[in-house]
Amino acid sequence: MSRVELYEISKVLAALIVEQGSYTYVDKLSQSSSKDVALYHIREALRDFHSLMNRGFEKAKELADTISFSSIEKELNEIRKTQSVTELREITSLITAQALSEAARIASREQYELASKVINKLKELSKYRENVEDLKKEILTNAPTLAKELGEPEERIKELAEKTALLKYFIRKGGE
Repeated sequence: MSRVELYEISKVLAALIVEQGSYTYVDKLSQSSSKDVALYHIREALRDFHSLMNRGFEKAKELADTISFSSIEKELNEIRKTQSVTELREITSLITAQALSEAARIASREQYELASKVINKLKELSKYRENVEDLKKEILTNAPTLAKELGEPEERIKELAEKTALLKYFIRKGGE
């Protein structure tokens, strides 16, 4: 099995990061000093993932639906076959780096989608501005209204106002 194919465990870890907002499993796995410890941490992550499956996902459902558990079994066997700590570290580093990348992709997409909704709502309210500082002010001023209308927590709306690069991107696109 090629190391490039080690990706399903990464998706489990990414889903846990996104849903729980915690890097616990990534941190523990990346610091595993033996394959027994690494497999233990993966087992714990899979147990929590299974619990999330039963409760339902909020943010990582799309990712969770793509996970192949038969591939996870193959990945676990690959870890079990490691012969050295160096080889184990290579595998766990790859898995955890991929998990962080996948979680960041999901978070970035969520921010983009929220920004799009906010921009469209501001346009409806005739409060869209093409200057980033003015747009930030409109978002902050209208955060309670935007939160209520969009069904989003007000804090997320306010956080969006601080994403200058993302707001500049929408302004360059003409607010679309």
